[in-house]
Amino acid sequence: MRRRTACAALALLTASCASFDERVFDERLRGATFDAYVRTIDAQFDGLDDAGWSASKLRTAYRDAAVAAADPAAFYRVLRQVLAELDDPHASLTVSPRFWSGPVAEPEWSQLELVDGRLLLGVPATSLRRPDQLREDIAGWVDELGAQSLSELDRRGIAEFLRLSAAFGSRGMLLDRSARIRPLSWVELVSVDGFDVETPHDAELLLRGALGSVATIEVRSSNGVVRELALLRNAGVFELDEARTARRRLDPLALAQRLDPRLPMGEAERGARLPLAAELAGRRARSTSALGEGRRFALAQPGADAFDLEAFEVTTPAGLRAGYLRIGAFRPSPSALESIGIEDASIDAALATAVANLAAYERWIIDVTGNPGGAWRDAGLFMSYFLPVEAETVPHVVRSVRTSPGLLIDTRIIETTLLQRADVPHLGAGREVIVLVDQDTASAGEIVASMLRGGSGATLVGERTAGAEFSTAEFLAPDGSTLRLGLGGGMVPPFESFQGRGLEPDVRVTPGPSAADGRPRVDPEVWRAQFRYRALRAALELFDERELLGERGADSR
Repeated sequence: MRRRTACAALALLTASCASFDERVFDERLRGATFDAYVRTIDAQFDGLDDAGWSASKLRTAYRDAAVAAADPAAFYRVLRQVLAELDDPHASLTVSPRFWSGPVAEPEWSQLELVDGRLLLGVPATSLRRPDQLREDIAGWVDELGAQSLSELDRRGIAEFLRLSAAFGSRGMLLDRSARIRPLSWVELVSVDGFDVETPHDAELLLRGALGSVATIEVRSSNGVVRELALLRNAGVFELDEARTARRRLDPLALAQRLDPRLPMGEAERGARLPLAAELAGRRARSTSALGEGRRFALAQPGADAFDLEAFEVTTPAGLRAGYLRIGAFRPSPSALESIGIEDASIDAALATAVANLAAYERWIIDVTGNPGGAWRDAGLFMSYFLPVEAETVPHVVRSVRTSPGLLIDTRIIETTLLQRADVPHLGAGREVIVLVDQDTASAGEIVASMLRGGSGATLVGERTAGAEFSTAEFLAPDGSTLRLGLGGGMVPPFESFQGRGLEPDVRVTPGPSAADGRPRVDPEVWRAQFRYRALRAALELFDERELLGERGADSR
């Protein structure tokens, strides 16, 4: 670890000077919390200038609204808007348990996809209503339960309300009640509660809110007309681990039963919708892909399962052999650990056996589609196999700021942390490497992709990645909420930087042109489920193209 000390400045923190009671949600606490968020963003986040903002601009644009917020839901909506301005896929907040008693909610079954540069929102067709229509429906459900407003309902009443509002629930809002796998309706999303959104991360931040509240959205039709619709936040969002690397979203019926286990619920209502083809499309794609025909290598357990690690020998359409390595995450999946029955797992042994099995192949496909990142150390371990033996460190650094209290002034210390290259074999040069990426490849997954392209000449195939270059940290605010934020540093030149922008693939994999009405020809949910296999096929075809061009070049000489 290397450190350098910045010029000290006399800057007494607003939160420490203001007189506020952390137990009372008043203007002083809201002001102190907002100031703490902006101060942390200004000191720790290196991407503020690239996002087109400064601390003073954020205060001018949002502080008055934050201080004037009538309730915690309105207050945290303002803070989420601030985070959405940062273009940092890591940015998130966890509401304060002191002032938020219910689950954080979002519209049921909402799914966000970027397709051909358009942000698409998928929800059940019956969830999309005009704002006045949704208000009437809510009033009708509340009245049916013998109340005048949602606030009058007890826990059981809220559970009943969720059953009434469920798009795939007991009220038969869809005629086909026998099919549990139902398609979503897709619209191009323009704004959420008046805030223009451009990425799935922005939209996800803003679609969250209080259970039973309404999200007003603007959508653009195929002819360019923008209209206003409304969605009910009636699905609960629960974090599965402290690092919030995974979450569980409960549909209204599942959430209703969690709120009131005594609530009677028939089998037809239990788990009322399965994601469309998320499993079936994957099976179909696997059965027709090179993975379904290739030889699978046994990897060390339990690390392989915990990190979604797979290694195959695959064959191109022209018969060329290649090694395929899938790394689903650089942090063990909580659900996988739960199914294995262990508390933690290491990637080391599984990765070592995978590399040993694939070392003889001249062509490699490394699949980090859907990889959300994870531990910096584990990503560094994988990169170390490709780094030259003389390299001492991994080409990615972490920069953070800490304050050392002094008698008269506080000293700001900038800390730069380097990661040593792991003591693993170097795979050597001469391999042809293709890396599969998509819009969900983030953080450590992107760091690996950037390093392989810049250091090993790898070709990126797929979609533009998320743009989360910085390592993250969490900060506790005066109100008890938690801010999670990217820090600074990033890729070491000449390796490509990608914070807020993402990595543009060398070869794009797209669903093709849209239909005449502007809708994608492939259902976005099916497309996402099959993307990994379509990208793999594109990579195999690319190997064949290059081999053919090489043969023609030899003939011409």
